[in-house]
Amino acid sequence: MVIDEVKKNDSYVIYGAQVIAVGAREAIAHLTGKQPISFAVGKPAGKTWFPTGNPEEIDGIPVVSIDTIPVDTFIVLGITELIQQEVIPYLDEHGYKNYYPLT
Repeated sequence: MVIDEVKKNDSYVIYGAQVIAVGAREAIAHLTGKQPISFAVGKPAGKTWFPTGNPEEIDGIPVVSIDTIPVDTFIVLGITELIQQEVIPYLDEHGYKNYYPLT
């Protein structure tokens, strides 16, 4: 369960910066008392095709490019399962092995 994994790690990041990621942060923070160190995305603010784009921060937590996150960081995938099908191969190819996809 994601809560157990978050508790085991000193820190964590949430991949995503839209409604699922925000909901995941709220639930995880409520249950563990731990906030993510950042939200990670493939395309930071101003560099996305989403009409609204990704924000620069969410409730004071920065939104950064996944490429800036160390590969040993625990990552919670706060994105739809359809997007997970694209993101998981990218993470695997770039050495990220410590992640948990929400379903």
